[in-house]
Formats: sequence, structure tokens, C-alpha cells
Amino acid sequence: MYQDQVIGQDMLKKQFRLTISKQQTPHAQLLVDENGYGGLPLALYQALLLTYPPETLTAKKQAGISGLKLLEHPDIHFIYPVVNTSGKSKTLAEDYRRDWYSFINDSPYGAYTDWYAAINAGNKQGLIAVHEVEALHKKMYLKSYVGGNKVCVIWGIDKMNPTAANKFLKLLEEPPKNTFFILVASQISTLLPTVLSRCQVVDLKPIAEMDLKEYMQRPEYHNLGVSSVEPFSGSMRFLLNHLNAETSIVFEALFITCLRTAFRAKGNKSVVIDLMQWVDEVAVLGREDQKAFLLYAIGLLRKAFLLNYSMDRLVHFESKNNFDLKKLAPFVHSENMVALVALLENAYSFTERNVNAKMLFTDLALQITRLLNKKG
Repeated sequence: MYQDQVIGQDMLKKQFRLTISKQQTPHAQLLVDENGYGGLPLALYQALLLTYPPETLTAKKQAGISGLKLLEHPDIHFIYPVVNTSGKSKTLAEDYRRDWYSFINDSPYGAYTDWYAAINAGNKQGLIAVHEVEALHKKMYLKSYVGGNKVCVIWGIDKMNPTAANKFLKLLEEPPKNTFFILVASQISTLLPTVLSRCQVVDLKPIAEMDLKEYMQRPEYHNLGVSSVEPFSGSMRFLLNHLNAETSIVFEALFITCLRTAFRAKGNKSVVIDLMQWVDEVAVLGREDQKAFLLYAIGLLRKAFLLNYSMDRLVHFESKNNFDLKKLAPFVHSENMVALVALLENAYSFTERNVNAKMLFTDLALQITRLLNKKG
């Protein structure tokens, strides 16, 4: 993964290049990436910089050799959460090697749930177990294959169980010479404080709006009706989820159902049953999908608000479910818009904290009913 394949984050890329050129790269870095800001792509980019001389990377790029092919370097090692495979008592990341390379090629901004879906984990939650770290100890203390740096990218360090984390701590305390660990986590609250203290922590910021807009200039996205990247909060993950046609259809249909049911609920208590059915549909979505749905809903309400105040030229919307946004517009106005957006943003924040989905979206549906029926 070359520099131009990492969307935005130019300051961090520059910092990585500078520290590597000055041989000041810390032996352990932790990239904290909650919402798809590029933690994994940046880790892959830095791994290449640490294992290949700049002139070699340039020459291979000019020769058309892909970043994915370069990541198969024998001195670049990967650890990521896995589930036990049938018939094996100690499943290793290596057992999912082919799936992993497909994932980092197709979904480098994906969440853990996307990875679990890619390996058909079902209802199982992946983890990094102690036997994985034991195997890593053996690898990292071996001599470098080509005589240069050795790099280990651990994606999902927050999925490492406590026993494994204590074992890994010994590697961080006494790292082999010319060995670098690049860790990626979606949150750090579950990490051992002693592991954190051995790392340089980099808290990733949202991708700049101009970089998302530049990404949207690609020909394949010209006709998808995305008029603004603002609703995606600097997240490539949420933007890509929205650009996925199937996902967009599902999110639009879900929100339309919520809106129509909310309008019918005024003075009609029996409609509450329909709202609860809607809650059940949203509650079964994965946490990342729920967050993406809430951002989608905020974006749609903003479009309706602009239409209500005759700013049609700022709105580009093509429904995939035969929905007329102009009919919603009169109900989104100055008396309820701020409250509606705040409601959805709060729901987003609570979703990040793993609040019970049914309770959260039940309250959300009832509050939307109240606010949409408020007179302008």
C-alpha cells in the first residue's frame, strides 16, 4: 500500500517518512482508530517504509508491482483476531493468510465485523490468543530474512486476551534488534496500561473533508448522488458503506420506514407496535452498520431541511426506494432540526459505547415521532 493509496492523513505520512529517514522510529507504535480513519492502511504503509529502501519502493511502483505483493515480504508479519477453525485446538492468524490478504486489498478501512464476515465467523468473536503471541516470540527472535528490519503489524490489539497481552508485554520490554511493532486498535480502554506505556500512541483524527471530496471525484462515483461528504465525519469506512449500493438501499429503506411510522404514530397508539418492529430490524445490525445508518439519517434530514428553505441547488438526492424527499421537507424546519440532529448524534455516541441497541433505538424512534410532529 503506497502513500497515494492511503486517503488523507498527510501529516502522519510525512511524520512516518521523516522518523524513518532519521532512524528515530519508536520500536512500538499504537494507532488508535475508532471510526475508519485509516489505522490499518497507515500501518501497512509504514510497514513497507520500514522494510524497503525508498528507491526500491519507487522502482517497484514504476514496474507496476502492487503494494499487496510487496506486503508479502518475509520480514513483515501480521497478527489479527481469528476464530478457531474446525479440528484445530490452536488456530493461528497464519491459517487465515489468504483471507487476510484479500481483506487488506478489498477492505482496508473495514471494521472487525467486516473481517469476521469475510472469514465466515458467524456469531463467534475473534480474539488474539496466547499461543499466537508465543509463535510471534519465535518469529521475531529469528534473524531477519533479508538482513534488514523486521516488522509486525498487529491489527486488533484490543482483541488480545489478558494472558496473551502479558506475554506480548515481554516482547515490548525487550524487543529484538531492528524490530518494530505497529499496533492498531479501535479503542484503548481494554488494553493493559503496561502495554500502553511501552508504545507511542497516535490518536488518529478524522480524514480532511477535502481528501474525501477528492476521493469522490473518481469516475465510478460520479452518478451516486453524494452531494456532500460532511455527514461521514471524516470516516472512509462510513463513506464506503454509503457508496455500497446495497447498503445505501437498506439504510434509506430503514429510515423511510421510521419516518412514515413516526407520522402515523401521532394519536394512534397501535402504530407503536410498528415502531417496535422497526427497532428490531435496526437492533440486529452490527454496531458499525448502526453507526453508519445514523450518519446516513443525519445526511438525509439535512437535505430535507435545505429543500424546505428553497436551497434546492445544494441538494442532490436520487432515491433508491421511490421516496420523494420534497414531501418530507416541510416537516424538517428551524423548530426541530437542531433537536433531530442532536438526537441522532447522541444515539451515535451511545452506540459507540455499546449501549443496549433495543433500548437506544426504541427511545430514538419515540423521540423522532415527537419531533417530526412538531409544528414549524
